[in-house]
Amino acid sequence: MKRTMYVLLLMIFTFASSCATDRPVTAVKENARGFEKLGHDHYNRGDFEGAVLFFRKALAEDQKVGNFEGISSSLYNIARCYVNFGLYENAEKVLEEALEINEHFGNSSGLGDDFSLLATISTRRKKYDEAMELYKSALGHYREAKNEKGYATVLNNIGSLHIKLGDYNAALESIESSVATHKKLKNHAGLAAAYNNLGFLYELQNKDETAIENYRLALEEDQYIENGLGISSDLHNIAGYYKKIGDLENALFYYKRALEVNRGLGLISRERQDLEQIIDILGTVGREDEKTLYEKALKELEEVETKKSS
Repeated sequence: MKRTMYVLLLMIFTFASSCATDRPVTAVKENARGFEKLGHDHYNRGDFEGAVLFFRKALAEDQKVGNFEGISSSLYNIARCYVNFGLYENAEKVLEEALEINEHFGNSSGLGDDFSLLATISTRRKKYDEAMELYKSALGHYREAKNEKGYATVLNNIGSLHIKLGDYNAALESIESSVATHKKLKNHAGLAAAYNNLGFLYELQNKDETAIENYRLALEEDQYIENGLGISSDLHNIAGYYKKIGDLENALFYYKRALEVNRGLGLISRERQDLEQIIDILGTVGREDEKTLYEKALKELEEVETKKSS
């Protein structure tokens, strides 16, 4: 009886020990993904300084265990922050590392991300031919990876590029293809960006009703996913549209709503833009008392900016 009990206990101990040792240690990777999520949260709020700090923490964790997929992802995210800071050379250096890793392991989605961001940098430098070639490379990698979301996002970016080149027909075709795919995937962030592009395209063609319809669709999508940064842009676009057509009351309403969002997000540069627009409209319609209040708010904001930069 005692021997039977001893064997049973030994079997239980052996089973428990094998379960404990067979399970991979993933705590470091989990920490990295946690930092990465925090980075995305800050990035989506427009806090790129906070985002890059968390992306660097994610990178450091992944480097501890040689998680190359995580390393390349963090490098890409850090590069995105650098692009928003206007530090294009820094972004390119970081992307070179990410590309090397993704090429070595044949990570097609990662390569799509990297080439797409390089195309964005070229676009900002107004090297449009170079940007188009890079976007085509990104499309090829996303196609190989069967990454429809990435593919549709690049189509929208190509549409933006066609708008800059003045080829509105090509722009419309590309953006509408992006919308169709994002709808299928129920990718609300991608839809919002594409609808905004359509709004801008139709506004350039003086198709005002269609333009405002698309701007409102973009706002609906961003509000659905609580994308504060997107909501800020949508409200600003709607306000600008109304100002352009001379509907100053509606323009004033939406600039004020954009100002509220930007204050909540702490986006000082956007706050300043909204305040300047509100002050301009209030001056035009002769509401001097209200204008004085907003001028005071702008002065206070500029003092905060001065202190931050000193």
